[in-house]
Amino acid sequence: MRLIDIHAHLDNTKYEDDLDEVIERCREYNVTAVISGVNKKTNRKVLELQEKYPDVIKVTFGIYPLDALAKELESGEATGFSRDTEPVDIDKELAWIENNKNRCVAIGEIGLDYNWPEFQSDEIKQEQKDNFKKILKVARELDLPVIIHTRKAELDCVEILEKLNMKKVILHCFMGRKHLIKRAASNKWYFSIPPIITRLQHFQTLVELVPLEQLLTETDSPYLSPVAGERNEPANIRVTIKEIAKIKNLTEEEVAEQIWKNAASLFNLS
Repeated sequence: MRLIDIHAHLDNTKYEDDLDEVIERCREYNVTAVISGVNKKTNRKVLELQEKYPDVIKVTFGIYPLDALAKELESGEATGFSRDTEPVDIDKELAWIENNKNRCVAIGEIGLDYNWPEFQSDEIKQEQKDNFKKILKVARELDLPVIIHTRKAELDCVEILEKLNMKKVILHCFMGRKHLIKRAASNKWYFSIPPIITRLQHFQTLVELVPLEQLLTETDSPYLSPVAGERNEPANIRVTIKEIAKIKNLTEEEVAEQIWKNAASLFNLS
């Protein structure tokens, strides 16, 4: 089976001691790993990893919503990421992305994040929306898919994507309610499903609601592990495939083949 993890963060320091082994397990299970940048530093770091492991790694370039990453680091929710020491200059970073468009398969992760109290003012939300729209317009001009982060901002993300008539949309770890899942699915967008599906009913329901032709697999490594407290990695895509197969009453081979087709079409993979 050809497997694909369309969203991982293997540049995270949680892999600094054994990344070669993680990559070797990708080879063992025939997993292509798409790793996502979230800021200026990580956009360049993922390219370094692609150059080191070209047979396994593809990359996307992202600009995380405002400085949500800084809040996650501060709270301890996220660890191991490279944070920019200065606020990102979105225009400069978008210009860099345009100049390197042939080195990536998508733009992401990008989106909106209203998780933190200080991000819930109308002023901050509007700034996030303005930045999001600017990035989306560049992605549309480049004809690249977008990988969307929607934490506690699902409705606003869906409305903006619709208004800009975005077509190649992947909703990463989408936690929206059923009516938003159905609305996004009706737009022919894709949903990427993490291994945490084994212990989170929400993703089981999402898989029931969405056609297999609009599903993808991700790990969001090192997060969203199938086992609480354990570091996740791309090889765990097998767990997601197995769970989707059970829900859809298909073989794992059938599920893996269709998801590969979905990803290959989106990302222009051979």
